[in-house]
Amino acid sequence: MTDQRFVVVDIETTGNSPKKGDKIIQIAAVVIENGQIVERYSTYVNPGKTIPGFIVQLTGIEQHMVDEAVCFEDIAQEVYELIQGAYFVAHNVHFDLNFLNDELKACGKNELDVRTIDTVEISRILYPKLEGYKLTELSEELMLPHDHPHRADSDAEVTAMLLLTLFNKLKNTPPHVIKQLRRLSQYLLSDIGLLLKQFELDPMMEWPSVMEVGSFAIKHVTNHTTDTTDSIDVDDEQLFEKVKEKLPDTLNGYEVRKGQLTMMNKVRDVFQERAYALIEAAPGIGKTLAYLIPAAIEAKKSGKPVIVSTYSILLQQQMLDRDVPILNELFPFELNACVFKGRSHYICLDKFEHVLLEEDDNYDVVLTKAQILMWLLETDTGDLSELNLPSGAVNIKDRISCVHMPFTSKRRRFKEYCFYERAKRKAQTADLILTNHRLLLSQTEASSIFKQADVFVIDEAHHFEKTANETLGDSTSYIQLHAKLTQLGSLHGGLLKKLKTRFYHEGLSTETFIQMDEYIQQIHIESDAFFSTVHSFVKRTKPKADINRLIYRVRHQSKHAQWKRIRETASKLCSLLIACEKVYEQQKHDMLKKEDQLISQFAFEVEEYDHVMSFMQTFCNTLYRFMFEPQHDETVWIEIDAKGAKNAVFMYAQPLDTGELLADRFFMNKKSVVLTSGTLTVHSRFDYCLERFGLHDFYPQLIQIDSPFEFEKQLKVVVPTDMPVITNRDEREYVKQVAKYITIMDKQQHAKTLVLFNSHEMLKAVYEQLKTEHIQSVLLAQGVTGGSPVKLTKMFKLAKQAILLGTGSFWEGVDFPGSELTTVIMARLPFRPPDSPLIEAKCEAAKKQGKNPFKAVALPEAVLTFKQGAGRLLRSEKDTGTLLILDRRVKTASYGKLFLESFSSAPVHEMSKESLAVYIEQLNNEKPLS
Repeated sequence: MTDQRFVVVDIETTGNSPKKGDKIIQIAAVVIENGQIVERYSTYVNPGKTIPGFIVQLTGIEQHMVDEAVCFEDIAQEVYELIQGAYFVAHNVHFDLNFLNDELKACGKNELDVRTIDTVEISRILYPKLEGYKLTELSEELMLPHDHPHRADSDAEVTAMLLLTLFNKLKNTPPHVIKQLRRLSQYLLSDIGLLLKQFELDPMMEWPSVMEVGSFAIKHVTNHTTDTTDSIDVDDEQLFEKVKEKLPDTLNGYEVRKGQLTMMNKVRDVFQERAYALIEAAPGIGKTLAYLIPAAIEAKKSGKPVIVSTYSILLQQQMLDRDVPILNELFPFELNACVFKGRSHYICLDKFEHVLLEEDDNYDVVLTKAQILMWLLETDTGDLSELNLPSGAVNIKDRISCVHMPFTSKRRRFKEYCFYERAKRKAQTADLILTNHRLLLSQTEASSIFKQADVFVIDEAHHFEKTANETLGDSTSYIQLHAKLTQLGSLHGGLLKKLKTRFYHEGLSTETFIQMDEYIQQIHIESDAFFSTVHSFVKRTKPKADINRLIYRVRHQSKHAQWKRIRETASKLCSLLIACEKVYEQQKHDMLKKEDQLISQFAFEVEEYDHVMSFMQTFCNTLYRFMFEPQHDETVWIEIDAKGAKNAVFMYAQPLDTGELLADRFFMNKKSVVLTSGTLTVHSRFDYCLERFGLHDFYPQLIQIDSPFEFEKQLKVVVPTDMPVITNRDEREYVKQVAKYITIMDKQQHAKTLVLFNSHEMLKAVYEQLKTEHIQSVLLAQGVTGGSPVKLTKMFKLAKQAILLGTGSFWEGVDFPGSELTTVIMARLPFRPPDSPLIEAKCEAAKKQGKNPFKAVALPEAVLTFKQGAGRLLRSEKDTGTLLILDRRVKTASYGKLFLESFSSAPVHEMSKESLAVYIEQLNNEKPLS
């Protein structure tokens, strides 16, 4: 490293395209030699044009700051001489380098011919678990001072510090991992091959925190005992009293809430009585500790684990990181807890080595391999969901997970380090097993872990039926089939070519591969024809130009002439898939003859082939059932991306009466189950959830624990007087009015506003409308401004003032305590569209039973979703905020009071736009409306 010179560059410009006349307005450089910053360079540049307003807003660089500055041609030679011959380093290096070269060329100067380092790319490799890699995100995560983001001098400085941080991490990376990174580096954007060689330290040096495993290294494994935990004598009453006494000190002055104690005692009683219970625990009572404390005591008393299941994986991790340490401070015994997930989450080290050593020049694949190499040095769990991988890495995750291992399982070199087996061993000795609804309901190998338990807690229980629908149902798509067909390839490349070559060298007949190749090519053609025809049919049947996602419920008595053609095409596709299956059976028979002689790489390829062919068989069975043998107690539907590819088709089947299935397949075999959520009642009754969960015959205890919040002081509910009644005909006017109300709320100083929508189409329309308004907040929109819900949430929390437009997941499960959320706006009451296949089918079933479909199905579901959305606003007794409901049905419809009753003590103010503007002004003056 001592003889290397690095020039870290950042530029600010009037736009992204020099070819369209955009120019540099600021350039900065930081020079690093011998691991030290030795020189800094920074200057404003006169672009000879007006700086666009959004650039001024982004950078803080105003026109007067550049009007008297140098022109780029005056400093072009100086900049060239500063950089040429050094490593050119930048965050998104090709933008800065290409822009500079275009400016140099325009001045008649030579372009820079330099090696490059992209700090985005290297950060992704060395810190593969981070949520984001923007310079602001990295500086915050790595605690690098960053005073003026989007100013070239500050950005160059922090990028230089980032580079030194990255180099320091490479210095502490084992040499055999560096060697693999060097091998992969030829396909990266950064020219780091020679640099990496200098980080290959003495191979004899000891690395006590890691173990060399094959071609890579993993974090040192601590042996876990496989002995089961013995039960201990516990005096419930005495221990509960001690826990109550210790809670305030353990939680730094925490005041034990009445509702929390009530729930704690109720859960304990349910466990002791081996009973069932539905507990609606309003936000703010601390329900997680209220069930974990009795669960921990139950586990220690019985010597059997208690299973705690949640919908979100994030909540499981929160419990493990935040709540379990609290329990261990409260109790006189050590509590063992673990998160347990399905096989697909865990990396298989044997599979990874095969994939790692494959030659592949695909950028996303190479980047993924490099990220995993570094991640394995740090991960305790081997859980692939810890990684922030590129979008093109989905196939790799599938290839290296612990799913489907009939061949490699017999010759695994690294079985003793297997992360999935480690997770199973932890679960077998745990007092609390934290898992997710989907795995709990799946009939998988994991079921053996759950069979140890008698007692279960289902948190986020309002999602339990939805998860059961998805788990007990089926789905398939063109995308899934196409991915597997691509993996199979042909005799010219892919698995087919590899296996044919292997068969030849093993002396096995290769004739079947010629047959298989022909079938695969025909399946390509027929699947394209089938899915394109389905796409065209749905688009014509349900034309609506402004909606992208179109849904068609399959009714098998359909008289559409084209439906007959669709079924004929499906029949052809299924016939080909069955033919493939027969050919594969012969190939598998031949492979099994050689099973004992299979070398490791051949076994891996055989397993991948077996996995793909297993998928093809499942796909065939699913498609045939969807098209020809639907179950009488399920509904089948098709979804398409109307504006997407002509074969972008997704097919689903889900049971109509999930309650009956849950009763038979889940609850029947459990001794005690507590289901809890903040939203389980409608009009203070549990009837709807009792039916959804199939719990009527189990006579569960029904417990409702009221909120500790003083709604009349903490919450202001506002309903506009001048919103139009929404119909399909006036949706554009409705969208305009929604945008106007958001604009009024935007006038609140330091406001954090969450706007909830039922459909992405309306969300997008409102976003487009807001862009024409003068909004002072940072504007974020799910599915529009980019980023996952987790990333959008983080950006929203970091902003001083922001508006977040969300749908789906933002109605629930996202916590914004205190000033992180001041306002929730509901664009509409959250009724699902009446043509939603599952809702439509359930309404039909309710009608046949003599029930009112609206009151029995649509209304209860909407009320529960509404309560979840409103619950985002107040998360503690100190929170205050405004709930703005733009749908006047909450006041005008006979059922409107059902939505408002969950915070009935909060007054509802009906306001015009003018009155709301006055209210906002009063908030800004800290004189809330009385």
